[in-house]
Amino acid sequence: MLKTQDPTQVLILLIGGSTLLLYGVRLVTDAMERALGSRLRLVMMKLARYPLAAFISGIIVTMLTQSSTATASVMVGLVSAQLVPLAAAVIMLQGAAVGSTLVVQLLAFHITQYAQEFLGLAAAFALLTQRKALRDVGRGVFSFALVLQGLAMIDASSAPIADNPITNDIMHALSQSPLVLVLLGILLAAAFVSSIAAIGIVMALAGGGALPLEAALAVMLGANIGTTLMPLLTALNRGSIVGRRLGFIYVGTRLLGGGLVLVLLNPLTVLLTRLLPNPSTQVALAHLGFNLILAIVFVPLASLLADLATRLLPEPETEKKLSSRYLDPNALTLPAVALGQAMREIMRMADLSAEMLQLSIQAFEDGVKDLPKQIGALDNQLDDMETAIKHYLIQINDELLTAEQSQRELTLLSISTELEAIGDIIDRQLMRLARRKRRKRIAFSQPEWNDIVAFHGEVLGLLQQTLIGLAAQDSTIAGEVLSQRQWLNQFKREIYLRHLQHLSSGDPVSLNASSILLEMVNAMSRILSHISSIARAIQGEL
Repeated sequence: MLKTQDPTQVLILLIGGSTLLLYGVRLVTDAMERALGSRLRLVMMKLARYPLAAFISGIIVTMLTQSSTATASVMVGLVSAQLVPLAAAVIMLQGAAVGSTLVVQLLAFHITQYAQEFLGLAAAFALLTQRKALRDVGRGVFSFALVLQGLAMIDASSAPIADNPITNDIMHALSQSPLVLVLLGILLAAAFVSSIAAIGIVMALAGGGALPLEAALAVMLGANIGTTLMPLLTALNRGSIVGRRLGFIYVGTRLLGGGLVLVLLNPLTVLLTRLLPNPSTQVALAHLGFNLILAIVFVPLASLLADLATRLLPEPETEKKLSSRYLDPNALTLPAVALGQAMREIMRMADLSAEMLQLSIQAFEDGVKDLPKQIGALDNQLDDMETAIKHYLIQINDELLTAEQSQRELTLLSISTELEAIGDIIDRQLMRLARRKRRKRIAFSQPEWNDIVAFHGEVLGLLQQTLIGLAAQDSTIAGEVLSQRQWLNQFKREIYLRHLQHLSSGDPVSLNASSILLEMVNAMSRILSHISSIARAIQGEL
């Protein structure tokens, strides 16, 4: 590596090394995501049930991706989609933090001295591999070599910086302001989106003498806090309330640990100086110890932290009803999981449509004024959910789908459309009739009202039975629904016949009441047609 005292060349080394480090971290994360992303997510989901396995999986995933921040962002997505319990995710994040320290320990052995040799071998491996999976792994190895090369350049620039009296005075002045150094570490980790890269820079500067040990430890604490910012932003931007809980737990545990260590910074510096002679090794050991202690303290408390976060961040009523709770974008690379998530969201649509149908008959009763407006709001929610489901499903890469999964995707699209249509009929037809009935003060005869209520009850029961078949994916239940359709058609004809007999009997009958009654029966008959379409979709008939 070039050794120079020229300020311009030193600056080029520092900036070039930092840029190369940033680029390498992003490349290695992207390469490992392409090569192993879907498999890693599946493994994390399966191991979440076992605390020790969850902790180890967090370590391994972070060692592969070279970024605890990336691991944490994935965990936020999985928790938001309710694929991983919150307590298990807390344990995995503690493992991810420990995993990031193990890579740093390699840097303490000065492997950056062999960065150029490693870069050449990694480039050869990346070029010679032909299979796609191995090629992605080769690119990941090459990207890690870029990280080492960037650190080597920073290391080469640190000695001249340390020898410069001006920068030396600045660094020592900063040592008296640990909070400023913590902030610097936060910004450093946030900029590189990796605590490994940030700690690597700190080690290089400390090893070259450019950064006193106490100052280096303060920056190290800041980097451990800064690595939590990106997952928190991910949770706030697109995560559910559960994802936000995880983001705040991750930030909170780091802040608490960092605050306690900051108070003990001076004794810690003295202890490390007595234990180890090399500053970069001292920083690496402090980084490892900090994260191990946090893991030892907070892993047993994972369930308590999850409960506390749930109490402090309760699920808003609007989010319970409005948000797309299960449509996790991170699951799109796993077609089986993505289809399952879409199915769970469709079941929310189904529950909402059943609620609308159940409430709809009450809108025709005297004294009920606000129900049509309430049902209109529910229909808007149903429309939004249907749009979100369709948008989600069409984002799944068709090349990743098997023939069976492609058919499943079409089935889900069809069912979501049918449920949305049921909501439109309830809102635009039945509620329009309810408003007209109230506005014109129309009353039904008791026998005719009994017929309407009975027919509505049968249609509602059939919808609920269909939804049971949908949840269980039971074609037998769907067949029973279709067999009852003929009987309900006969029931509809009997209502028509009784109504016509009533009209011809000479009894005083309001023509407006007659019109509303017949339109209500026709609207519920249309709902019945959509229910039958859902039943056929469950049977695999599109």
